[in-house]
Amino acid sequence: MTVRLTETAINSAIRRVNETGKMIELIDSATAGLRLRITPRGRRAWVMACRDGWGSLRRFPVGEYPQMGIADARARGAIVRAEVKGGADPIADARRRRQIAKEGRDGIGTLGALLDLYAKLHGEHLRSWPEQIGRIKSVFGKLIDVPLPKITLVDLQLAADGWPARQSAGAAVRYIRPALKWASAPGRAYVPAEMAALRPPASPGRRDRVLSRDELARLLPLLKAGSTPYAACMRFILLTLARRDEAVDARWRDVDLEAGTWIIIQPKNKIPHLIPLSRQARELLAAIKPDDAGPVDYLFPTGTGGRLSNWHKATVAIQRASNTAGWHRHDLRRTGATLLGEMGIMPDIVEAALNHVAIHSALASTYNKSRYRPQVAEALQLLADALDGIENGAAEVVPIRGWA
Repeated sequence: MTVRLTETAINSAIRRVNETGKMIELIDSATAGLRLRITPRGRRAWVMACRDGWGSLRRFPVGEYPQMGIADARARGAIVRAEVKGGADPIADARRRRQIAKEGRDGIGTLGALLDLYAKLHGEHLRSWPEQIGRIKSVFGKLIDVPLPKITLVDLQLAADGWPARQSAGAAVRYIRPALKWASAPGRAYVPAEMAALRPPASPGRRDRVLSRDELARLLPLLKAGSTPYAACMRFILLTLARRDEAVDARWRDVDLEAGTWIIIQPKNKIPHLIPLSRQARELLAAIKPDDAGPVDYLFPTGTGGRLSNWHKATVAIQRASNTAGWHRHDLRRTGATLLGEMGIMPDIVEAALNHVAIHSALASTYNKSRYRPQVAEALQLLADALDGIENGAAEVVPIRGWA
């Protein structure tokens, strides 16, 4: 029925539907395609009938009467008509929004699901992923369970820029950006290409933090008596000058307590590194080794036998308990190397203990392939003894004469 829609015409049609029990559809003569469908069950729905971009005649919901009045229905109907002729599909868009919401509730198609897929496909190259994903979830936690189509670069950037710890936020950005770049690659396009342009709020500056002897005096007893594997691992890093991930990935098959050695098969510089263990390092490992330790078991496992990954939380707790602050795990390695230098150990020996590629200089390393193992063994024992002295209150560092 084509009429110029008015409140009177609509009320009259509603009465006829109630009397006859049959649906009536009023076609508005003032707005092409706008209709009001009135059903016996009391529904009064605005509908726009028009041809889509492919020429098919379709009907699109506009709103409900009387919540949407005649003037608003005409305005909204004209907008829907223009959008449809431009190629939009309000029905498909609404269906997609509902599907996205459902997938979000089910954990499908979310940022978290994307990161899980990335880790699954690239796991063999992501040695530090457990800690990286922990940092990502801290900084971008509010977006982890959000469906990907609802996340923009602005959302990610605001989360990073608004995080109070700028260095942590910067690390989270560096960890998530390769996943976003992979997800936005041509042919994949899980996320827009602009996502990979996410920028860290702060560039990681060169760190030169070294713990003072007073700080070590407060920290060392806590690391020795600590009941967590993180504390034992930190003490092991100090005693061996190993990198954090090298210590975290260490397994019992790599340790020979009788010979007093630990071999790092895949260190950062790709050169297998044999570390002579000091007496204190051997005692530490002997004290924590379970009777049923298997060859592939971690030296410092989680309670479930997994790899240590929650380093930020553990470090904060240890800093708070030792009344220290502002240091990272790598600063322990730097602190140990600095103590060796203060005791008069030659730079070549310190570099060898740190397992740097170039010992003393790039030119020297080209011709001198020695890793100075006997001297490194002596240096690490001196370091362990010095740490014991600091822990026991005899913190004076005595220079060593005659080292070459």
